[in-house]
Amino acid sequence: MQATREREPGEWVEAGPVRVVDALAASARLFRTIAERRELVVAGVRRDLAARFSGTLLGRLWPLLTPLLLFGVYYFLFTRIFGFRLDGLPEQHRAALGVWMFVGTLVWTGFAEGVTRASTVLVENGTLIKKLAFPAELLPLQTVLASTVTQLLAFGVFALVAFGASLWPFSGAALVWVPAILVLQVLFAYGLALCASAATVFLRDTAAALGLLFTVWMFATPVFWMPVREVLPTIERWLPWIERNPTYSLLYAWRAVLMSSEPALAFPRSIGAELAAFAPWALGAFVVGATFFACVKRRFADEV
Repeated sequence: MQATREREPGEWVEAGPVRVVDALAASARLFRTIAERRELVVAGVRRDLAARFSGTLLGRLWPLLTPLLLFGVYYFLFTRIFGFRLDGLPEQHRAALGVWMFVGTLVWTGFAEGVTRASTVLVENGTLIKKLAFPAELLPLQTVLASTVTQLLAFGVFALVAFGASLWPFSGAALVWVPAILVLQVLFAYGLALCASAATVFLRDTAAALGLLFTVWMFATPVFWMPVREVLPTIERWLPWIERNPTYSLLYAWRAVLMSSEPALAFPRSIGAELAAFAPWALGAFVVGATFFACVKRRFADEV
């Protein structure tokens, strides 16, 4: 039997590999870390939002003006110039396709921007990562939350315009679903952001690859088109695959809330059913992201 050598005083001891069980336990403790450092998270979100609009002429007005202009473009372009209409709809739903594309664009932008910007956040904050006391897990979360806040501001503008200008029959009753949608969206985006940010530390071209991936993913998601057989007759054979796309359920839920589930042909299922389909994706992405992050975290200081 081979004798074990005793460690000399002051000798460096290399850490052993992280076990999956330990990593899963670390992901469970991540919620506690966020709760304990919530002031740090809030400060980071404010700093991120301030940095986005610093040095600009209009500053904090941009999150309000951008969706307002975008909504006007979609409404005028698709309903007035191209005359895109859904047959058999009442007059108050004449802007259905324009509103559908507008809401989808806002949701996709808020989700994709948070993940893609978070992919480089660890590399950009290398000095913080090298401080052992700093919780690196919070950096991707701050970026995701900042993009979500911008998205919510845009939704607020849409609700005011839709209600005040009578461009769309907006109903506030469905807003009770917003907290559940927000929690699941943040969990899903945060899990992907943890994976992307950790991978970028070791492979710097991860951010570029992520941009290509999200471009393909966007066109595979009904952002600019409506997956309804009455609108696209050839889509029926692909619907089972389209509905398995997690972002399909995310966009569906937001659209059902902001469009009051109108027109009915575009919303054959309830918001609860779509959230039930999206929840496993959100929780799974968070667990995988937190586990992967915990497994490679100890190597960050040597790589950034």
